[in-house]
Amino acid sequence: MFKKKKRRSRAFKNNNSQVINIEKARNERRRKREEAAEKKCRSRKTKTVVTERRAGKIARRRMVYIIIFLAIACIIGASAFNIVSLKLNEAKTMEEQKELLKQKEKLKYELSQVNNPKYIEQQARQQLKMIKPGEILYVLPDRTKETTGSGIIPK
Repeated sequence: MFKKKKRRSRAFKNNNSQVINIEKARNERRRKREEAAEKKCRSRKTKTVVTERRAGKIARRRMVYIIIFLAIACIIGASAFNIVSLKLNEAKTMEEQKELLKQKEKLKYELSQVNNPKYIEQQARQQLKMIKPGEILYVLPDRTKETTGSGIIPK
């Protein structure tokens, strides 16, 4: 399909005679390549002048890097803040759970005492202000809250 183009050396093209010294042509090409590479290296080493266009590119690239760095820093900061707030919320919830477990134990004990006659009598005297026949109930002002007794004196 495609015909391969034959390459000819420049020496052959310029030289009218058909005889070419291959070694001489190879050495000449090698020398030219080495000179070009050396010239390129020298130009890189001595090239310290930065053009305005190049400086603009460098400045834009730095700005992009700074923006990316700040975005990553913000994301990490927000994540750290979220983790800390969740830990504080967890500690608060654990305290609430402990309080609720204490309250549960207290209510379980109270439920187990509901059918006890002494407990029923105590609750009737304290909450309903009931008395047994023959007892007199004395209600004292605010001092009754400070005393441990129920304020009932038997006859």
